[in-house]
Amino acid sequence: MVDNSEITVKQRGFKYQIWLMLFIVAGVILAGFVIVPKTEEQRQQMIDLLGTTNIGELVKPALDFSSILDDLPVTDKPKWKVVTVGGIGCSQSCEDMLFSGRQVHMLMGSMTGRVERVYLPDVASVDPLKMDELRALHLFLTIMPTSPKLVAQIIAGSSADWDMQEPRSFVVTPDHKAVLYYTKDHDGSGLLDDLKHLLKYSPDR
Repeated sequence: MVDNSEITVKQRGFKYQIWLMLFIVAGVILAGFVIVPKTEEQRQQMIDLLGTTNIGELVKPALDFSSILDDLPVTDKPKWKVVTVGGIGCSQSCEDMLFSGRQVHMLMGSMTGRVERVYLPDVASVDPLKMDELRALHLFLTIMPTSPKLVAQIIAGSSADWDMQEPRSFVVTPDHKAVLYYTKDHDGSGLLDDLKHLLKYSPDR
């Protein structure tokens, strides 16, 4: 014959386990609401907080590329961007960075649709044949000839300021804030890791 008190103890222990599981699940959900940034300021704070994990260089302060990127085709949902700019013409280092960006984009898997690539060549020295060649090689690359002076005004005084003799790639948020940059010396795998990290903490963007 089974002791009723023993059954009661087991039932009580089972109830405690259920409540503990519910508490853990609720805690995880609540942490998700608290940790995931809701505003651009919170996103920047998150980037600063997690900055030691970034492979790219932090842009301080974040730069507003709206004056250049507002002419991009409108999409149903604003996308993150990898924007390549600088250099004289599209030199070998420029081509290498564009190729690396293409590979990164392809390797993003289910996140691919949340990112687009943009190239900003110098409007004064655009070679139409070269641009046609790049469009053929990079089917999902948007090419927007831009004045280097406009870019120089945007980056002036920031941690990303440079003479623009060599190309750089910027990670830009859906509302056109540049938050990270990469030179020709950065590895493409670092850009891939950073993008996945940023998109993970911005599931609504």
